[in-house]
Amino acid sequence: MAKGLSINKRAIAKMQKDIQREFDKRPVEVPIKADPTTGSGASQQPTVNHYHAPVVTVNGDQAQVAWGDGTINQQQENVRQVADGYQDLARIVADILAKLDNLPLTDEDNQYARENAEALMGEVVKADPDKGVVRRGVILLKGLLASITTGANQAVTAESAEFAREAIEGLGKAVGS
Repeated sequence: MAKGLSINKRAIAKMQKDIQREFDKRPVEVPIKADPTTGSGASQQPTVNHYHAPVVTVNGDQAQVAWGDGTINQQQENVRQVADGYQDLARIVADILAKLDNLPLTDEDNQYARENAEALMGEVVKADPDKGVVRRGVILLKGLLASITTGANQAVTAESAEFAREAIEGLGKAVGS
């Protein structure tokens, strides 16, 4: 914290009380209109809800919201078609992504490999993938995996070295390099 700078907790508490008082005077009202043709046939009056707390509005496809401090597990399935001729590459990159956290890479290399692999997957699902982007992505992944095959990291196991060798070979075959 900078010298001479202090937080006035009393002033903050007063400001919070003042804001809450204003919210209490003017609650947020959200009108809800129902389609009367889908109900029981009886005339329905619109419902008005009064909220005295934060209100979150979520728009868009596949939006997810979590609230509270408990355990939260959210999943989405988004299936997209891989462009013709890139199925093997997509399978190999997906396999690398699935095993990436178990590979003996530094945190920085792991993150870089993940970002690059996800970008590569994003490219191969396009109608007409950019071959230059795909080629650069494959070369980068092969380079990151090469450090595992050479045993440059002390934590390299025979299994991880073998996986890296197979992945490098598969990536090369998938793009013809």
